Amino acid sequence: MFTARNLGAVACFVAVSTMGSSIAVAFSGGPPPNLNGSTASGGATCAQCHQNSAGGAGSVQILGVPTLYEPGATYTLTVRIADPIQVGAGYQFSVEDATGAFIGTLGTLDTGSQLNAGFINHTSTGVATSLTNWVSLGNAAEYQFTWQAPATGAGDLTFWAIGNAIDDSFTNQGDLLYLTNKTAGAVAPVPTVSEWGLVVMLITLLTAGTIIMVRQRSRALLVRSRG
Repeated sequence: MFTARNLGAVACFVAVSTMGSSIAVAFSGGPPPNLNGSTASGGATCAQCHQNSAGGAGSVQILGVPTLYEPGATYTLTVRIADPIQVGAGYQFSVEDATGAFIGTLGTLDTGSQLNAGFINHTSTGVATSLTNWVSLGNAAEYQFTWQAPATGAGDLTFWAIGNAIDDSFTNQGDLLYLTNKTAGAVAPVPTVSEWGLVVMLITLLTAGTIIMVRQRSRALLVRSRG
């Protein structure tokens, strides 16, 4: 039975077998899906294609993730990949629930990113831009895109990202991979007008009941005192 991990491995194997040293050029246009270490990916990463890719002294960050997301709200997110010895970077990102289902809607802001079967990742334009801007961003690349939360809260969600800091050698060796994730919860829903009506009615009934009980007790005490 093929899993997401199996399919990712097959995709990488075919790419390596057919393209040889040109793999870096092919994947500069974007990796196959299911390779960012997420639940949907089955934990698979780009390491299946990029040899000797254990992370170095760099990092990958997801910026702009809210602590609590508003249903239906749109957020601008940034994946930042930094490395002191590399010269450019690519990425893959997804938002998933605990079962690995994709939640919300991802959207591109420029030609540096593209949607990819539930994920979003770099394009060849994005990689070229990362090479150009690498030094000016402090030996880092930044990819911006949007995520729109679902119309109704979906509970806790995990934002997954992998960053591939490249040496631009046009081979599948010498690159360094970095993984990260963040969790966000849903904002508690605001009661509707009808729900507020029920709350007010309940408070009114409780208040009226309390007043009646106090009056009845006062009358009973008055009767006893007269007797």
